Order: sequence, then structure tokens, then C-alpha cells
Amino acid sequence: MSLMQRVRNFFSPTPPPQEEDSGQDDEFKARYQAFRRLLSANNTALDIMTDLESAALGHRHFGMHFLRSRVTGATAKVFSIVENLLFLAPGKYLGLRDAMRSIQENIQQELSLRQTARRNDLILDLDRITARNIDDVGGKMANLGELRNALQVPVPDGFAITAQAYMTFMQHSGLWDEINCLVLGHPMASHFAAGAAQAPEPDEEPQTDQPIALLEMCAKIRGMILAAEVPPELESAILGAYDRLCEREGSNVRVALRSSALGEDSAGASFAGQHRSLLNLDRDSLVDGYKEIIASKYSAHAMTYRYMLGIRDDDVLMCVGCLGMVTSQAGGVAYTANPLNGVGAHVRITSAWGVAKGVVDGTATTDEFIVEKEPQPRIIERKVPRKESSLVCSAAEGVCRVSVDPALCEQPTLSDPQIMDLATMAVRIEKHYDIPQDIEWAYSPEGRLVLLQTRPLEVRQDQSASELLPGVTPLVHEGQTASAGTAHGVVHIVRKDVDILVLPDNAILVCVEAAPKWAAVLNRCQGVITEQGSVAGHLANVAREFKVPGLFGVPSATSILETGQEITLDADNCAVYAGLQETLLDRKPQRPNMMAGSPVFQTLQRVNRHIIPLNLLDPDGLDFTPANCKTLHDITRFCHEKSVQEMFSFGRDHNFSPRSSKQLKTIVPMQWWIINLEDGFVSDTGDKMIPLDKITSVPMLALWRGIVAYPWDGPPCIDCKGFMSVLFQSATNRNLEPAMASQFSERNYFMISKHFCNLQSRFGYHFTSVEALAGPRPRENYIRFQFKGGAADHQRKVRRAKFVGEILDEFNFRTRVREDALFARLDDCDQKFIENHLEILGHILIHTRQLDMIMNKEDVVQFYKKRILNQLHAMMDAKNKA
Repeated sequence: MSLMQRVRNFFSPTPPPQEEDSGQDDEFKARYQAFRRLLSANNTALDIMTDLESAALGHRHFGMHFLRSRVTGATAKVFSIVENLLFLAPGKYLGLRDAMRSIQENIQQELSLRQTARRNDLILDLDRITARNIDDVGGKMANLGELRNALQVPVPDGFAITAQAYMTFMQHSGLWDEINCLVLGHPMASHFAAGAAQAPEPDEEPQTDQPIALLEMCAKIRGMILAAEVPPELESAILGAYDRLCEREGSNVRVALRSSALGEDSAGASFAGQHRSLLNLDRDSLVDGYKEIIASKYSAHAMTYRYMLGIRDDDVLMCVGCLGMVTSQAGGVAYTANPLNGVGAHVRITSAWGVAKGVVDGTATTDEFIVEKEPQPRIIERKVPRKESSLVCSAAEGVCRVSVDPALCEQPTLSDPQIMDLATMAVRIEKHYDIPQDIEWAYSPEGRLVLLQTRPLEVRQDQSASELLPGVTPLVHEGQTASAGTAHGVVHIVRKDVDILVLPDNAILVCVEAAPKWAAVLNRCQGVITEQGSVAGHLANVAREFKVPGLFGVPSATSILETGQEITLDADNCAVYAGLQETLLDRKPQRPNMMAGSPVFQTLQRVNRHIIPLNLLDPDGLDFTPANCKTLHDITRFCHEKSVQEMFSFGRDHNFSPRSSKQLKTIVPMQWWIINLEDGFVSDTGDKMIPLDKITSVPMLALWRGIVAYPWDGPPCIDCKGFMSVLFQSATNRNLEPAMASQFSERNYFMISKHFCNLQSRFGYHFTSVEALAGPRPRENYIRFQFKGGAADHQRKVRRAKFVGEILDEFNFRTRVREDALFARLDDCDQKFIENHLEILGHILIHTRQLDMIMNKEDVVQFYKKRILNQLHAMMDAKNKA
């Protein structure tokens, strides 16, 4: 080719030769589909990681179903990311599979239950139990064994049916696996507080059927347990232990079966009233009674309680205590500190006629006695109301309510010596455990003190003194503070179980009995008011754990207050006010992070170590390799970066035939070819030409707006040395010959879909690649830009690359210049931001054409830089005004 012909081609390049359709556009379409699948999986995986990271902040409640489902989802999506990258880059990055496999093994190890070494005994008699056996018999029985065998405190004789026995029963006939499938596979298992922990997302429909679904699941599981056969060896062990108990007592004794689940009666997780206790049973009722206690693990309120405290279902192995019944003239609870303010100077005793059950379930009218510990124990306060009924052991089985002898109705349930003996015993137990204690006790008709239970007492820090609201008459001013603080909400009166299914937002629960089953909805309530019950009851205990203000013992509360009525509860001052009293709400308690330190929360933290951290930060670093992917987040980061590179290089390094594409119908004096990857056209008419108004590609149209925003003024005024440099390169460098089938042959190709564009083009003798994704998901959006080559000498080309980079720096691109090549990128931006910056690139592509020939004159360089920047800022200002 003649020199003059080369010069003519420099200013007016010839179109590329017609090529046969090699099918490479189809290959690109397949790769594009894999790329889109990768981006979609990447977006979902990062959303799941955000969910897990949010849960780790402790601001929400979740169960193992949540954790397992999120881990499974993240793992599946990251696996998809890896496989789609390997499709884009066959034979490369194979080390990702090894990294993925190693991370999965680490995660599964963390999710697996850590097995605790336990004894194989199905039964342990009480005289063989101490606090060291807590993993064998649960907290309740371990504490009783400790009282008996370490402190020689009087407790009922009996035995424990162990954790090993529970596992034997549950695994018999496949109960364990079947129940686990129901619990872990049921969506309510993760959300059975009916959205208790958090409000629904704005686009999420409230799931009003959640409580019903939970109740149905619980009923099904309990039915399965009650219908199951107890293994013969376990039944034999239970009855044999009972027979030995009778031999020691010298008669056929009646017994109480009491839950003693692992984790029960521990600090911060009392499980108060959440599991069944059965009283006054004979030998024939033991086996069925054992199954009832086991089944109570799956009551709705017990499951909700575990969920709120982050306790895994599999961690709660249900041990059962079998204890000889104590004929109780009076029973109740003793606290060795004030649970409302943590003050430990007094022992607070709550007592009722008959068995202690009426005290803890909130159904009994109780006496209260306060004993000062130091310097000399003395009774400093007593409240003795009229008591007209009591719970006593039935002559047949169980307990029944009877009328109190009229002569005793107004008498104290305990004598002063009994009060002092009980207080002294309570202080002794507190010193042994070195923390405040919640002690259940009974006095026999003969005046013998027997302790039935001890566990850590949940106490609150001292509350600032307060008074009644001046100038406002309360609706209620009576009762006793069961849980401190203030609350504002609407009254919701609960008389039967079905009433909790329609609990409104912002509810203050009002009920007659302080029943433990209402604990299932406490996490959804602002406060609780009851007509019966005391500070020593199970519901009060749970209210303090959840920091829900509670006012108990308010006569006629369900008559004074009306459903839907707006009230403010001041539990500290035993008062209820109409409407919103904002000045009181500075004492509204902060809800605790019940999950912190729990088994589920600890599992989440361990699992997150293999999912969340991002170690691969620099894509250009030497450590940016598959072998250094230590977390799922690392893999997503690596794959996203490499997938963009693979797509970018594929479009850059391959020629595409005009026969397999359509030519853009435009007045711009250049040839543009369009390959439609998916949905980049409004419709396909079959014509060889495509007008601009038939293009739907968001990023291509944005580029095009920049290309046509200002007409190109043509080449700069020719500098003689610059022109001769270009002419010399054009005449001697065969790679710059447009007609040659070389790596630099002319290509002006858009490969597009609605939100994707890959442009490979030559403007003059420099070569440009632009790739962008501009869609509704900011996390997926990006721009990649490469600018290289030219016809001038090396020094001018290097200066031209720096020139373009300096302009892009003004608009927040991350740029890198290596010799005569410029690389620029943007990531994680919203669609409008991406479109604006594509317009900037479009303008630069046109208006930096053939500037390499003037790059040796600084004043001319600055002139063109200022003009281009002024035009770009004018473009952006016009868009902002629009």
C-alpha cells in the first residue's frame, strides 16, 4: 500500500473486510448468560451475607432454621458463582473448587453439634448426683443433688431420668430424626414469634397465620411423642428406680415428675414455667407422665422461649426428675435479693397455703415476708392478705383446689420461727453458689422444711427513684411491681389461648392469671398487667428476663381497662395512666440482646468467620489467587473481579463478523455494529440495519449520548513533528494498517443487552474497550474502560494516556496508567451514576481522537484539557438541572 493511501486511511479508515460468520457471537451470548448467572448468584450471596452479618449485631432474634437456611443458600450461590466463572474461563482458576470444599467443611464442622461426654446411665439416684452432673441430669436435678450431697440440705428423695435416657427414647422408632425434620424444615421454626423480633420489611406481607402454624406443628410433635413407645430397657429402668425409692421410704410413695432440661435453671435462662411438672403420681402413671414432660419441650411457649434466647432445639435434652411428694402445708418461693434492683440485703419470701404450685403459676393469693440479713436477721415487713383457696394433693392423682379453713384464711402461712429458719437456709445456699438464688420450698404439717429447687435469680440494676405523675389521676394505682420500667401501648385483654393469635402491635397484655404460657408472647408486648400473681411467679421471672415492664396483682384490671385503650404503664409506681404520658418513658427499659452468648448466637459467630470476612482486597495484588480465598466472601470477590476481566478480554480479543450483527443506522461518520445478546433491541425485524430508536440497552444509549453531545471538530492543528511521527508510525507499523487482519484491525462493535454493553472500538489509531452493567442493582453495576495504542511515538502515546486519565480522575474514576495504556473502573454504583459516567466516557472517546500528535506542546494540551472538562461539566450541570 502506498504512503499516500496510508495517510488517507489515517483520516478516513476503510471498513473492515467481510468475514464469514464463525459463530463467535453465539459463543459470546452463551458466555454472557453465564456471566449474568454469576452476577445474579453473587448478588444473592452478598444479600445473605448481609443478613448473617446483621444477625451478628444482636439486634434480632433467630433460630437454627434461620442459620442453616442462610448458610445453605450462601453456599449454593457461591458454588454457582464458581462454576459459572469456570465456564467463562475453562481450565483457569481450578483452585477455587479446592478452596470452596475447604470452606464448606469448616462451616459444616461449626454447624455440627459438639458432643458432650456424658454417662451412659439411664437413671441416676439423687444420692449420686452433684453439680458436676449437670450435663447428665440438667440444672434442676444437679442443683438438688448439690444441696443434698454437698450442703446436706433436706430435699425430697428420688432419681433423675438422664439425658442419655432422653436420647434413647427420641432415637427409638426414629422420633429424633422425624421431629428434627419438622422443626428445622418448618418456616415457623425460625419465625414462630410472628415477627416478634423485628417488623416486616416494607414489601413483605405480614404473616398472620404464623402463630396458628406454630400451634399446629407443636400439636403434631407432641402427639407423636405421646403415641411413641418407650424403649423396654428405659421403661424397666424407670420402674426399677421407683421401686428402689419405695423400698427406701418403706411404702408406695407418690411422686412428682419435674422437667430438668439441659440449660434449664441456668443464669439468664430460667425456663420458668415453660415445661410441665406433674404432681402426685403413682407407679402406673410414671411412663406416660415421663412422655408428657418430654412432649412439653414442644409447647408453643417453650419453643418461643428457646427461640428468643437463641437456644438450639438439639441442645435442650429433656432430663426428668422423679421426686417423692412432700405433703405441703405451706409452700412458696424465697429470693435472696430483690430481683427489681439487685439489692441483696434482704430475703424476700412469698408463701401460700398448700403446694408451691399456686405461687409460681400465679394463681394463688400469697403472703409476703421480708427478712433483713445483716447484722442480725429480723423480719422487717409482712403482708398477709385473706386467702380463701389453696392447691393440695388430690387423694387420687395430681392436685386440686380446695377452700381454706375459715380459721386460717387471714392467718399467716408461716410462723416467725419458720420464716427465720427459711431465711437462714436461703442465705446459706446463696453463699455456697456465690450469686443470688431463687429457691422453691415447702413446709410439711409437722413443720419440716424441704427445699424443692434452687436456681440463679435474675436481678436488675438499681432503678432511679421516681414518683407518681403530678397533676394526672391514674386509672390504676395498686398491685405490685413484677418487672420494672414504663411502657406505652394499647390494651389487649387475654382470657383464653386464642386471644394471643390476634395480638396487636404495641400491645400491653392484660389478663387475670399470671400464667407461664403467656410468656410465649411477652417478646411482642410492651408491658403486662395481671389481676393475680406475684413477683415470685414464673411469668414475672420471664418478664424480668425479657425486660418487659410488669404490674401484677391488680384486682379487676380486665374490667377497669378496655381492649384497644391507649395507656401508659408505670410499673415502678404501680400505676396505669390513660393515653400517652411521654415524660414517663425515659424509664422505658432497653430490650436486652437475649441472643448474646447463647448457643445459636455462638454458632453464628463461629460460622460467620468462614463466610463474612474479606481478605482479598487488591485485585492487582500478588495474593489475589484462589488459594488465598479463606471465606465465601473472598470467593465472591475473586470471581466477580475475574468474571468481569474474562468478559472484557473476550470481547476485546476476538473479531466479530458484520454478517452476524446489524449495522447501526446513524449520521455519525463511522461504522458501528451491534450484536444483540439478549434483550438489547425493542424488536428484531430481520433487517441488516438497526436504527437507534430500536435500541433498549441502557449503557449503550448512555455512551451514545456522550458520543453525540458535542460535534467533533476534527483533528487538532497539525504540528509538523507530531504529524511526521504519526506518519512514520503509520508507514512502518503494519499493525496499524486497518486493512490487515491483525490484532489491531478496526472494530467498532457494541455487544448489548438491556442493562449490559461491551464496546470494542478504534478511534483513529488508538484502541478502546468499554464494558458496563447499568441495572437496578447497584451492587452489580460497574464500568471497565481501557484506552491504548495510537500512531505517534511512544512518548506521545504515554502522555496521551495520562491526559485521559487526568480527566477521568476529575469524575471519580479509579484510574491506572501503565506506559501508553490507561485502565479505569467504577464499581457498586446506582444506575443513574453509571449512565452519567458512561456519557463522560462517550464524550472522551470522540474528543480525544488523534490528540497524540500534539502531546509534546503543554500549552496546547492544557487548552484541549480545559475545553473537554468545560464541556463535560456543562453536560453534567444540564443533567442535574433537568
